[in-house]
Order: sequence, then structure tokens, then C-alpha cells
Amino acid sequence: MKGHVKALTFLLTVITLAVPFAASAQLAPQAPAAGKAIPKTLPLVDEPLIKIFNIVPAVVVQGDPVTANWHAIRGPGGSPVTSAVLTVDGATFASSTAELFHGPPRPFDWVGEKTFMLTVRNAAGKTATRSLTVRGVSVAEAVNRINVVNLETNPPQFSAGQPIDFKVMISNTMPGLTLHAVNIFVTQGNRVVGNRTNLSVGSGNSIITLQDSGFTATGGTYVVDLEYKGQHKTRRFVTKSVPMYTLDPTPNP
Repeated sequence: MKGHVKALTFLLTVITLAVPFAASAQLAPQAPAAGKAIPKTLPLVDEPLIKIFNIVPAVVVQGDPVTANWHAIRGPGGSPVTSAVLTVDGATFASSTAELFHGPPRPFDWVGEKTFMLTVRNAAGKTATRSLTVRGVSVAEAVNRINVVNLETNPPQFSAGQPIDFKVMISNTMPGLTLHAVNIFVTQGNRVVGNRTNLSVGSGNSIITLQDSGFTATGGTYVVDLEYKGQHKTRRFVTKSVPMYTLDPTPNP
């Protein structure tokens, strides 16, 4: 009888000790099944960024060139830039697949204001846009806004036979407009006594120095001829003696 009791006690002890181990085995974390994908955060889809966009100059004589440049970059989502197109009046003026673009000069064919639209697209199909306005002026209007203001000599007073140089003051009253390939001549009688060619004349007043190393001063009339795109502006200056010669402007005929 005692033997049966001992055996029963031993069996109950084994069962009691085994139950916690079984429970622990059931609560242990299970490893993920092989090949199961781990969810990832979806990429940010955003527009490209236009850091720089320029068209220069902003005021131009009709037919003269303008130059476009831009720099477009990826947005925070990292989608690469795939194209950039610059249009005016719905027609393509310049385009590129690169982020950085500096185009060759192209003629501006209009009089009046034109708006240029830059559209940049990225691989995600998102776009960014910027616009700039350029103003074109006619040759006639440009010539009307440039004038010969004054002619001075160096030295300011001179005697006959003395070497002299000339300073011409030119006024361009069109804000923002620079005229290229301006030619200036100073003549005395039939002789050119000073000239400068292929000048760029910006807005405001400009002083142009001219000389002819072989010229010596005489009395009489000196004429300034400003030439731009085949158009001319002239102004006459006549000497007077006080007792040395100086120059005074005379009314245009």
C-alpha cells in the first residue's frame, strides 16, 4: 500500500513541474514566416523645385537676342527632374532634360511685353512653373530715346594747333535698356577727328572719350554723329574765342 502511495505522489510531482514548461512553450514568440515582406513607408511624392530662372535682358530691342537660364532640383521626395520646357505664346522657346540649363542667345522677335513660362516635370509626374516677362521695343523707339547731350574738349579751352581730345555725353532715357553696337563719330569739316565703334550704351548718361592722335585744334564747327542700326542722331557744336576756343551747341537744323 505504501508503495502505491509513493508512486502516486511521484506522478503528481512530475505533472506539476511539467505544466509551467508547457505554458511557457505556448507563450513563446513565433518567428515570422520565411519570405513574408515587411511593410515599408510609401515614398514622398512632391513637385520639383525651381531654384533659379532668368531671361536677360528684360528690356530688349526687337530682333536682339535674349538668353534663358534655369536651375531645377529634386524636391524632398527625391524624384529626379525629367524635363524643363520654356514656352512663349504656347510655342517652345527652349527645353532641356538636365537640371541645369544655360541656353544660347536667341532673337526676341516682338515689340511689347511677352510672358515666358517655364514648366519643370519630375519622374513622379509632378510639375512646377515660373514665369517672367520681357519687353521688346522697336528700333525707332530706341533711337528716339538716345540723344547727344554734350561735347567737351580736353583741355576745355584750347588754341589753334593744340592737340585736343573729345568727350561725348550720351543720354539713354529708356530704363533697363542697353543698346549694343552704337557708333559715335566726331567730325570737323570733312575730317573724322575722333570715333568709337561697337559700344554698349546703358540707361542714363554715358561719357565716351574719343581722340585722333594726329589732330590739332582749329576753330569752326564740330559735329557729333551717333549711329545705331543704320539710324543717326547728330548735333553740332561751334567754337567761340574767349580768347581761347571753347565749344557751344547749336540748334539742330
